[in-house]
Amino acid sequence: MLDRVAASALAARSVPPGLELDDPRARELETGWFFPYRATDPDNPPIGTNGVIVNKQTGVTFHLGSAFPVERDLALYDRGYLFTSCDLIVTRIADMELTLDTLEQLELSTVEPTYEYGTVWRIPRRLTRAEIRSTLVKLPHVFGPLSLYFRAEALETANRNGAFTFEVLGCP
Repeated sequence: MLDRVAASALAARSVPPGLELDDPRARELETGWFFPYRATDPDNPPIGTNGVIVNKQTGVTFHLGSAFPVERDLALYDRGYLFTSCDLIVTRIADMELTLDTLEQLELSTVEPTYEYGTVWRIPRRLTRAEIRSTLVKLPHVFGPLSLYFRAEALETANRNGAFTFEVLGCP
């Protein structure tokens, strides 16, 4: 388990240009350490990032975006939403239609390689509702890898309404 000093050293390795760690404002989370950034030039602050989380167990860093409030991102991270890449495992379904509604919001996709003009094309396409339904015949079913940064609230709603039971696990 990483302590604050070790986590700070890991966080410092990946600070974007124009920023530095605001170490005095660092916070311990349940599953990681959060280090906010501050601009090295307050008159020209970079945009697009609110800081970095260092996972206590693995040392893996996750850079927060700026699309959402920091508190939202920290709370979801501690609830297991490893936004960069994760697997969603559906383990039980209580309401199929609500489950399908939620999974459609996640914009699940598949890649079917095709060959044309001497090139293998790997263009993702969204799964249809019927395709998602057919995958849920046998549980547990794994969807992934997924990025949930913009869609985690859909799963939080499903968790509250009990439509289905799931796990979210980080991917390498």
